[in-house]
Amino acid sequence: MKNPPLIITAPPRNLKKYVLSLFIAWTLVVAGLAAQQIYQTRQATRDAALHEVRAYFEMDQFIRQWSTSHGGVYVPVDEQTPPNPYLSHVAERDIQTPSGRQLTLMNPPYMMRQLHEGFQDYAGFSGHITSLNPLRPENGPDEWETRALLAFEQGTKEIYEFTNLNGEPCLRLMQPLITQAGCLTCHGIQGYRVGDIRGGVSFSIPMQPHLASERIADQRYALSFIILWIVGAVGIMVGGSHLKKAMQERLQAEQALAAAHTKLEDDVAKRTAELSAANQHLLQEISLRKEVEHAIETLRRQNESILNAAGVGIIG
Repeated sequence: MKNPPLIITAPPRNLKKYVLSLFIAWTLVVAGLAAQQIYQTRQATRDAALHEVRAYFEMDQFIRQWSTSHGGVYVPVDEQTPPNPYLSHVAERDIQTPSGRQLTLMNPPYMMRQLHEGFQDYAGFSGHITSLNPLRPENGPDEWETRALLAFEQGTKEIYEFTNLNGEPCLRLMQPLITQAGCLTCHGIQGYRVGDIRGGVSFSIPMQPHLASERIADQRYALSFIILWIVGAVGIMVGGSHLKKAMQERLQAEQALAAAHTKLEDDVAKRTAELSAANQHLLQEISLRKEVEHAIETLRRQNESILNAAGVGIIG
């Protein structure tokens, strides 16, 4: 009997589904890691911006308290620093040095306003002293500052928001301005007492430098995750190829075993048929021999009968 041909079948479709599932799972894992990194980068950018603007605020507070503790400072009168008309009720607002130089008192808000203007030109951030009841109309709050000042009256300690200002992304932060004893020199006429919230100080810093650093970090992390995904994808492909080869070898071994089993069964059947035919032939020979022996015995008996009838003795 001719052995059946050895047929190598393709790996089961489940292998393709399994490899595809690994690709999808790996892609989701890398995408999840990338999303987490993006979130952390965004959070780091926000934290860095908040740290920067709070540092500016702390510097502003220190300078303001120092100036307040001295009741203001005297500076030379010039075009940029004329006598403050809102300090006309203050004695010795304007003094003259022995050499004849004219000096005017610069109270903390006046001094900080000039510093804020200088900081805006030099460092790019801006500060603003404002109040719902400003002594100087130009210090009136905008819409965002008004909401913050109203929140301060309800006990809020700080307000910040990432927003746009003049079409540019920025971070705005505002904290309340608490009345101190030195503030009453100028603002006592408004009815403020020590400890009252008489306004707030707002700062605005541009986000472009932070966003530029964020974009660089995003590009670096994106390249890293792309490389990571490629390495994983190649690993999945190589692993899938090895697994496919192993499955093919297993199929070949199983089919070879099945072919050997079939051949063995054929050989056993053939040998059994040969033994059965030989046994049948032997049985036929035995039957024929018995028939011959029976015929010989019958003939012998007939011969004895004939001889006995003729009176011939048989010599043994």
